[in-house]
This record gives sequence, C-alpha cells and structure tokens, in this order.
Amino acid sequence: MAPAVAYAVDEASMRRSAELGERGIETAAAGDLPAAQWLLERAIAANPANARAYAHLGNVHQSKGETRLARKYYGIALEIDPAEPDALSRLAQLEIAAGNRAAAEQRLRILRFHCETCEQTQELARLLSSGSAAPLEP
Repeated sequence: MAPAVAYAVDEASMRRSAELGERGIETAAAGDLPAAQWLLERAIAANPANARAYAHLGNVHQSKGETRLARKYYGIALEIDPAEPDALSRLAQLEIAAGNRAAAEQRLRILRFHCETCEQTQELARLLSSGSAAPLEP
C-alpha cells in the first residue's frame, strides 16, 4: 500500500473551496441536490481538507436516501476534524435510525464537549431525549 501523501493547499484554493462549499450548502437548502453535490465535490477538489464540505456532501447523499455514501462522507469529515458538528450530528442521527443509541449518545458527548450551545448539539439532544427513532431532515 502506498503511503498517504499530503499536499499543501494555497490560500487561494482554500478560499475557493470555502466559497464553493457555501454555495453548495445554499444550493442544497434550495433543493437542487445535483447542483449542490457538484459544488461540494468541487470544493473538496480545491481543498481536500475541507471537512465542512465533506459533511454537507454527506447531507446531500442522506437527502437522496444514499445512507452508505452519507456515512462515508461523514466519516471522512470526522477524520479531518473529529469535532465537525454537522458530521457528528448527522452520523448520530443515522445511528439512532439504525438502533444504535449508544453510538449516538457518544457523538452527543463529543458535540457537547466542543460546542455545548451549537444548534447541532441542541437538535441531537432533543432527538435523543424524545426517544424518537427517526432522524431529523437533512
């Protein structure tokens, strides 16, 4: 197996990645999932360490019912940033839906440690306290 190689990303590429990622998030919120996916994939190509773009690419796949791909992208986001709130929250919701409440509670503990007041933390806490098995909409 070849060793992993990290490449430096210049400031312009990081800015471009952030811009594309934000456009992808907005496009997904507007309901255009194919365009959102394209934008998020371009954001990742510009900066492969953009954990937020990976997390939102996971959201796009979750919205399309592609749970396996959603889990994959949430996992990549968490490899880059173990405290990425969207990835932690959405992956926990998938765990709840799969009946793995303990894993979801562990992710909530991580969220609380890093950001007690984050929207994702509060949503996940409400979901777990309600006993609901259905994840929130992406």
